[in-house]
Order: sequence, then C-alpha cells, then structure tokens
Amino acid sequence: MALRFRYLLAIAFTMVAIVPVLFLGVWLQRTSLEAEMAAVQEKHLLLASNMTAALERYARDVEAAFDLFAETAGSDLPLAAMKDLAVQLGFRHFCIIADDGEVRWQIALEDARDRIAPETLEPILDLAESGRLFGPVMADRAGRPTIHLVRRLGDNRIAVGAIATDYIVKLQKAITFGRKGHAAIVDQDGNLLAHPNPDWQQQMKNISKVEPVRRMMAGETGVATFFSPAMQRDMISGFNTVKTSGWGVMVPQPIEELEEKAFEVQLAALAMAMAGLVAAAVISWLIAGFLMRPIDSVVTTARRIAGGDLAARVPGSPPLTPLELRELSGGFNSMAERIEDHQKAMRTALDEARLANRTKSEFLANMSHEFRTPLNAVIGFSDTMRQQILGPLGSARYREYVENIYNSGKHLLAIISDILDLSKIEAGRMDIEDDIFDAAEMIEESLVLIRPRAAEAELTMEVETETGLPPLRASKVKMKQVLVNLLANAVRFTPTGGTVRCSTARGLDGDLHIRISDTGIGMTAEEIELALQPFAQVDSKLSRKYEGTGLGLPLARRLVELHGGYLKVESQPRNGTTAHIYLPANRFVLPEAAE
Repeated sequence: MALRFRYLLAIAFTMVAIVPVLFLGVWLQRTSLEAEMAAVQEKHLLLASNMTAALERYARDVEAAFDLFAETAGSDLPLAAMKDLAVQLGFRHFCIIADDGEVRWQIALEDARDRIAPETLEPILDLAESGRLFGPVMADRAGRPTIHLVRRLGDNRIAVGAIATDYIVKLQKAITFGRKGHAAIVDQDGNLLAHPNPDWQQQMKNISKVEPVRRMMAGETGVATFFSPAMQRDMISGFNTVKTSGWGVMVPQPIEELEEKAFEVQLAALAMAMAGLVAAAVISWLIAGFLMRPIDSVVTTARRIAGGDLAARVPGSPPLTPLELRELSGGFNSMAERIEDHQKAMRTALDEARLANRTKSEFLANMSHEFRTPLNAVIGFSDTMRQQILGPLGSARYREYVENIYNSGKHLLAIISDILDLSKIEAGRMDIEDDIFDAAEMIEESLVLIRPRAAEAELTMEVETETGLPPLRASKVKMKQVLVNLLANAVRFTPTGGTVRCSTARGLDGDLHIRISDTGIGMTAEEIELALQPFAQVDSKLSRKYEGTGLGLPLARRLVELHGGYLKVESQPRNGTTAHIYLPANRFVLPEAAE
C-alpha cells in the first residue's frame, strides 16, 4: 500500500501539537501540589490572625472588667450590674481573698465560696507573685477547664477571677474546612483550651512539644508542618499568638487533603492532555486534507490528461499556490499563538480573581462577626451605665468615664464599618455624608481616644490649633477616623519619652492644614510607599501591643481624597514622621457676605 502525502502531513502536525500539550500537562502535574500548599498557607495564616484578633479583644475586655471589679470592690456600685457584666464575659467567679484563701469580698456567681480551695490557692499565690495576669488553664471544683486572673492589690489582698473557656471553644468550633481542617487554641504553657477532640479539651492536654505550639509559646507567628498526635497525620498549620494573654491559635489541615486536591488537578491535567492529543490529531488530519486540496486538483487534472483529456486544466494559477500555503501556515501559527497566550492570561487572571475573592470573603466574614459582636456588647453595657438604668453611678467622674467609653465604642464601630467597606472605596462607590462641625472640637475628640495610649507609653502630647477657623463641612466620623489612625501610628512608633504633636492652620490658599508629627523611629522612602499600600505593614520593634490591619495609612489617604484633599507623609529614619492633611478651602462653611 502506497503511503499518501496527506498521512505524512497529519502525522507531522500531530507531533508538533503534542509538544505544548504534553508540556502543559507535565507542568500542571508538577506544580499542582506547590500551588495548593502556597494557597493554604496564606488562608490558614489569615484565619489564625483573625482568630487571634478576636481572642485579643476578648482578653482585653476580660482584663478591663477584672480591673473594674478590683477597683470598685466594696464600693456602692450595684453588684447586679457587675454580675451581669461578669456573666456576659464568661466569669465563673470574682473575689478578693487574703493570702490564706479567705474570701473577703466577692461577686456572687456560680462558684461563690467562703474560701478558695487549697489545691487552687497555691497556683493562685504563685501566679500573684509572678506578676502575670492570665494564668494557665486548670480544673475548677467541678473539673471544668478554667482560666484564673490574679493580681496582688496590697495589704495582703489578692484579686482573683475565674473565666470559663466557653467563648474560646465556641470560636474554635466556628473554624472547620475540608474533612479534617480545624482550629486549636492553647494557653501560654501549651495546655489545650479548645480542640476538636473533646477528651483532650476536657483533660487540658499539654501539646507544647508540637512544632507550631512550641513556636507560639516563643511568641512567633507563621506557618509550619508537623505530625499531629491527635489526627495521626502530617499537618500544615498557620499559627499566631494572643499578646495580652499569651494564648496561641493554630489552624491545621492534613497535608493528605492537599495532596488529594493536587491529585485531582493532575487527573484533570492528564484528561486535558489526552483531550488535547485527540483534538490535535483530528485538527491535524483536517488541516492536512485542506492543504492537499490544491495537490489533489493537480493529481486529478493529471489523471484526466493521462486519460486523454488534453483540454483539462488545473483550476487557479499554479504559481500562487505556494504563496497561499505559506500565508495559510503563517496565519494558522499566528492564530494558535494568540489563542494560547489568551488562554494563559485568562487562566492566570481567573485563578488570581478566585483567590482574591475567596480571601476577601473569608476576611470580611470573620472580621465582621468578630469585631461587631464584642463592640455591640461594650456599647450596650456602657449605654446602660450611661443612662443609669440600674441605678446611679456615684462619682461624676464615673459618669464621664462611661460617656467616654460609650463614645469610643460608637466611634470604633464606625471605623470597623469603614474598614469592612474598603472594597467600596476601591471601587469608587463610597459616599460621604457631610456634617458641619468645629475642627478643633473634632481634634480634641480624637485625642481623647489616643491619650491613654500615649500616657501608657510615657509620651508627651502637644496640641496647637489655630483660633477663629470657620466650621468645617465634612464627614466628622471619617475625619476622626483619619486623625485617630494617624495619631495611633505616631504613638505606636515613638519610643518612651518622645513627643507627638497635632496642629492646625489655614494655608495661603484658604485650605485647612492638619499636621501630625512625632519624634519616633521614622521610615525610609521605600517604607513610606509600603505603608501606604493596603494590608502592608512596616515591621518595627516599637510596634508594642497595638497591632494594626495594615489599613491605617492607605484608608486615611483614601478618606482624605474622598473629601477632595490629599495626605502627604514625610519621614526619615530615627528623625520621626510627619503626616500632612490638606482639605480644600471649599470645605470651610463661611458666613454669607453682607449685602
């Protein structure tokens, strides 16, 4: 049987098409597991960070309530109100005891006794001497996991509070994914506070030898692989540490689940490669037939002439045939190259869009729930105290404090809402609702929120506002958010003994210039550019315990721009940082000119 030229062309085209298809299939098989590992590292670390942020807020709320109970022990404040607050925050009991365990004052809750049990007293005394507020988890009289808060008050008095782990367990149970993906929370000694294994959780099992727990106990944050005794599997986990209480959060998932996903991708790649080979063979056969048509015409014409038809002629002009074949070949190759480039670009864009959308959704879902729930509790309780529904507060300063707590909570809730609306700002769909207010008053209200942090850091706060400025027409909440973010950054990165200044002035063009400067560590030009990017943070050993989301500066800049102004940051390493806010003159409300 004679070999036809069409067969040779089809085989040649098929071999050429096999190379990129096989290359793509092999590349997907080799990189699928790496891609799964990279994606899960980012997701797990984000989940661990979100849970840590929620526990950080809970620990601070518990600490604040504990301090309130200790400071008001024996006062005329209504015990019912303090009991309600204690129950809301998970306290099992709070009392003031002597060194021998005798209870001298208490908020009567479920575990109220006249004396601390001897087996509990010794760890409490040790914790009081250590100076740590949060102790490790231990069993109470009923055998339930309990966390004690201890602080020596002087005069042989010790404030003792015990909180249940219910909120911590509830938070842990909210994180499940895949078949075995979960969250685990430990105390500062590596004892389990919350875990999918209820027996381990009840036993408060110590897992300090597990790699992520060991690193969390050292205050580290990151991603690690390890062997899980509970799951009897190799795991990959993101982990983070709660600064206030020393608790650790890890979000592990079996590596075999990632391998299974990667295997599914590999099977899909193999199927795609096989389909590509079949398609390449079919297309090659069809293309070979199309290219052979001119030759077939010549063969047919030759047969007709050989048969005696001397008048037969080949359709078309033979000299043009090679040129048409070359143009067809070139056009096909160009088209194939464009389709391949387009498919690669679309695949990359689709993967990035899916990852970004998934990360954004998880972030917003966790942040929205974990921020709003405790904040609504703070606002509700402080509003109850502010209105004195349960009875008078007593000192006028207490009423002032409660008013500040209420205003601060409302303001913080507004800031969180703005953070969660960052996508709206990026999309240009954020609407600004203008108010009319005094700029100096707005600055003072912002400083009220920052002064406690500055006092704690032993910083000097200086304020200089130009008198006689007209009322400002802008969103007061948004502008306060801008000021609080910038002032908080100034306090956060200024060493002890430094100074933070805030001043206002009216520029030559009639615009409003707000200047916030500090004597802190400063930044390089590259660090300033990084700090102005969403979710990017400039690492610093002076960041103290006030962690940020990486949205402060970029969000402040966007909010100022929405008001028609702009934000400028000037800084040099070790020479402090200055943030300039410029609002246009048309933001001032000027009195109407006399007619």
